Amino acid sequence: MGRALAALGAVVFLFLLVYLYVDNPETFRLPVAQKVPEAENDVSKLQAVKYLNRIRGEQGIPPVQLIDLNVAEARAKYLSRTNLFSHYDAEGRHPGYWYTQLDGGLYGVEENLMMRYVKAYWLPMSIAEANYTDAIHDLVFNDLFSGWGHRDSLLDPCHNYVAMGTSYFWNGTYGARYYVVYMVAKWVEWVSPPRYKGGRFTAEGYAAPTMKPKIFAVYYASYESNPASRQSYSYGDLYLCKVLDTPFAKCKDAQEPAGVFTVEKTQDGRWRIKIDTSVDLDKPGLYTFMIIAEDLRGLKWSPLSLWGHARVGKCRIMLCTVAK
Repeated sequence: MGRALAALGAVVFLFLLVYLYVDNPETFRLPVAQKVPEAENDVSKLQAVKYLNRIRGEQGIPPVQLIDLNVAEARAKYLSRTNLFSHYDAEGRHPGYWYTQLDGGLYGVEENLMMRYVKAYWLPMSIAEANYTDAIHDLVFNDLFSGWGHRDSLLDPCHNYVAMGTSYFWNGTYGARYYVVYMVAKWVEWVSPPRYKGGRFTAEGYAAPTMKPKIFAVYYASYESNPASRQSYSYGDLYLCKVLDTPFAKCKDAQEPAGVFTVEKTQDGRWRIKIDTSVDLDKPGLYTFMIIAEDLRGLKWSPLSLWGHARVGKCRIMLCTVAK
């Protein structure tokens, strides 16, 4: 009888332990904790790029290359430091702001986030080791909850580079690992990089022959008031718009900026871009300058997200955000 009671007591103890650390809803609240120091796992990144390219190849989509972006690592560390799992920071700024601050706003980018968390104290090693391949798999194949937006971002033929960062915290009871994947459309060789200063936006460079610049646009977004509630991000409303490839054509429902807007095909097939325009930042918020190009490669692919059809044949080749 004594042994039976002891065995029953052990079972009850394990049940309570599992309840307290696994099923208790309070454990979903991830407290800020000191991060465990870690070294970047470059091998894991290369394996993930190889895996992503295999998926893209099966869809007839060209491969991507690994690129270092400061923003990927910085955003990962920010997430683990604050446990604010959102594309917006605590001040309500979207990823375009930090990409421009840390990497210059030279190319088109999209931020993708994924989190793995554990709640039981005996499982810290499940997040201690970085595994970018698992993150890529989940973003592509387990993305129904996010409406397949991550999947479409990772497979979009516009993107020819990828940057990744990761970080985690562990406080002895709770922990989480954050993955940040930036898909990058690097198609322009800049002579004079995008810059906003003194009320003027300027940029000059050469776009690849397959990327014909079509639209210069400026989007305005106010600071997000409740960052934690947002599962996606937006650059806001169209503020200014200029058609670059068709004389006399105009964008609908947007004021046209004045200034120099030149797109010329050079002898080597590239597109020379020159922009020099006055832009007033007339209210507090984030202003995102974009160049949107037509992808002349004629690639066929099948987005799954609700608005994914808008991606096909159109590529953001510059994204530069300034704040007021």
